[in-house]
Amino acid sequence: MFKKINLSIKGWLFAAIIFLLAVYFGFINFHYAGIKNIEINFLFTNFGLYFKELVMAMFFLVIYLLFSLIPSKKFMMIPNLFLLMSAGQSLVQFYYTLPRLNILGSIAEFIITLSLLGMAYAFSDVSFEVIDNLDNNGVRNFFSKWTNQVNKSLINHWKIIATFILIYVVFVSITTITIVFK
Repeated sequence: MFKKINLSIKGWLFAAIIFLLAVYFGFINFHYAGIKNIEINFLFTNFGLYFKELVMAMFFLVIYLLFSLIPSKKFMMIPNLFLLMSAGQSLVQFYYTLPRLNILGSIAEFIITLSLLGMAYAFSDVSFEVIDNLDNNGVRNFFSKWTNQVNKSLINHWKIIATFILIYVVFVSITTITIVFK
């Protein structure tokens, strides 16, 4: 299910630094905003939010695929930057749910963090496969090669992509956040 993404040490280091910086700046932002803790409640009936979050996740997948048009893995850090920063902010929100001992809310926020990281992994995996195998197709037109490879990669990885997108959509859509200020 999970295979190792062939990324350089610099790429992994850059991703880790971006994630840690997002966590750090999230803590600074919450501290200076005077946020004491976060209460997470659940609301299952906001069906418009399900659709909105699904469109957002699909938008990120399209952005990753569009960045795979550039035949360099270095440019894939641009869309990764946004998902890693979102995951870092979600981890900060998880931390701020802990003082309220809101166990279900904390678990939900941690699952959102993991789903964002999983989406970044799965989307990068698909994009890297497209970039790596772009020359292996027998078609002469670049966009035909790219379209064929995108179709192959999405067919190969649709289960993991759908899993992370579904987890993200469900958990983000059912949680409502109440912020308690100092």
